[in-house]
Amino acid sequence: MIAYTKLFYNLVGPKLLILLVVMQAAAIVEGFGISLILPIIQGDSQSDSRLASVINWGFDLIKIDPNLTNTLIVLVIFFIVRGGLLIGQSWYQSQILSRNLTNMRVGFATSIANAEFSYVNKQDSGVLSNVMSVEIERVNHALSQLLSLMIAATTALVYIGIALLVAPVVTIFLAILIAPIAVIMIYLNRLTSRASLELTAGSNKQQSIFLEMLRNMKYLKATGRSIPVLGRVVKESQRVGTAYRKLTFLQGATAYGLEPFIVLVLAGVIYFFTEIRGGDVLEILFLLFVFRSAAVNLVATQPAYRKFLSADGSMRIYRDLRTNLEANRELGSSANLTPDFTSGISIENVSYTYEGQTAPSVDNVSLTIPAKSTVAFVGPSGSGKSTTANILASLLQPTAGDVRMGGSSYQDINIDNVRENVGYVTQESVVFNASLEENILLWQDSKVDKSRLDEVIAKTGLDKIQRSHSANTELGESGTSLSGGERQRLSIARELYWESELLILDEATSSVDSMLEKQIDDVISSQRGTKTIIVIAHRLSTVRDADVIFVFENGKIAESGSFDELVAAGGLFSDMAKLQSF
Repeated sequence: MIAYTKLFYNLVGPKLLILLVVMQAAAIVEGFGISLILPIIQGDSQSDSRLASVINWGFDLIKIDPNLTNTLIVLVIFFIVRGGLLIGQSWYQSQILSRNLTNMRVGFATSIANAEFSYVNKQDSGVLSNVMSVEIERVNHALSQLLSLMIAATTALVYIGIALLVAPVVTIFLAILIAPIAVIMIYLNRLTSRASLELTAGSNKQQSIFLEMLRNMKYLKATGRSIPVLGRVVKESQRVGTAYRKLTFLQGATAYGLEPFIVLVLAGVIYFFTEIRGGDVLEILFLLFVFRSAAVNLVATQPAYRKFLSADGSMRIYRDLRTNLEANRELGSSANLTPDFTSGISIENVSYTYEGQTAPSVDNVSLTIPAKSTVAFVGPSGSGKSTTANILASLLQPTAGDVRMGGSSYQDINIDNVRENVGYVTQESVVFNASLEENILLWQDSKVDKSRLDEVIAKTGLDKIQRSHSANTELGESGTSLSGGERQRLSIARELYWESELLILDEATSSVDSMLEKQIDDVISSQRGTKTIIVIAHRLSTVRDADVIFVFENGKIAESGSFDELVAAGGLFSDMAKLQSF
């Protein structure tokens, strides 16, 4: 409870304390107002209770006679003030909750964007998606329940204070009788926390499996194998339903089971002190009202606390993920050197080993890429080509060795400036559910150059799409309204528009037909000599005109040279070339 309260204080800040002060003020004003009921119902009867003494002292302080008229006027004033405080509290609370929900989602997305690529890449996308869309909302609901709990607890404490002033012995005796409820509450709280963890774990698993089913729906429907995968979704959904049922039952049992027990205890106490002890009936009846009001608020804390605990799993996974993301945050580049793409890039004895693997994916690789040249990385799958490209793009940091540009280490160069000048086209085209122009501009409308945008669209053959779609027509999730070739050309158009100094093409034409491959190659060829281009390909026809070809094998560079030189050398590249026709 304390740890999560600290979490919310870190999220909301001093606003939480301000709201608490307003809550306490409203509760105290309500307490003062309720206290005035006793002298009203007693009329001319005198009471020697502490409460009566406090009320008389208050009237003496403001120099008003405590007659019925004045007491009623003060009572009305107190409740008007209370109403104003509660309205202000409600408005301020809604502001806190709405802003907190926005800030948590923005903060979570920002933490992902700022984390190291290697860390984010190994996370379950279903878990991240579930946290962003579901768990964060549950965390915010937990904050709402925490505020409700604070309101109920504060009000209950005020009523208990009034009861202590009126009849301290009765109040203490009653507290002793109700104490066993705390034991029941602790047990129910533990059950709720367990059910919450089950619900969160099940929701994460359910989201992951469901996203996998959606991503692979084409294959599953074509092969008639969707039923077993759907069965996994059903199984996880049933687990989530079971955990949800537990939480719902625990909340209901608390809300409806405790109040009758408390009322029974109250009735017994009232009977004992009136019939057996012969106490003042009016004071006892007033105590009954005060005790019931305190009990109602105390009971109200339990459903709020239970709902708060029902988000235990959500709060825990959100807190842990944010902590891990921040722990794996990319260190901001403190270097001031500007990248010099006119001087070429070199890799010196670089190695890289993925977490959980023993053998390096890149093993002591050294190579030089002259500025504005076109080089190619070829070799069997898993030979280290893409890993090397990711190191050049500064997505991965080498576990050994160094990457240099113009004689300066990447560690001394502002990496953010390096990335701003890198274009990356992969086999999986990057297309957002937005318009054609938004996909190219990536919503940076302030930097739009309309004439150059139209030129790039025409050069990549996307003008047909531009003419057939309105300016705001969305292309569908991942560009489902486009063909595979159109998606690839869109990815290339984006990099051409932004005039990247370093263009990495990782299997950019592997999923298109030969005619479209030729069209894309022509577009790429038009950029040769204007930027540094790295082509990663299995189709050797794609790299025929490369200035230098680096052949990877088992994480090392087996050979390098021009296309004709490598074919003539009779090595691995020559063997690969014999298996392909040109």
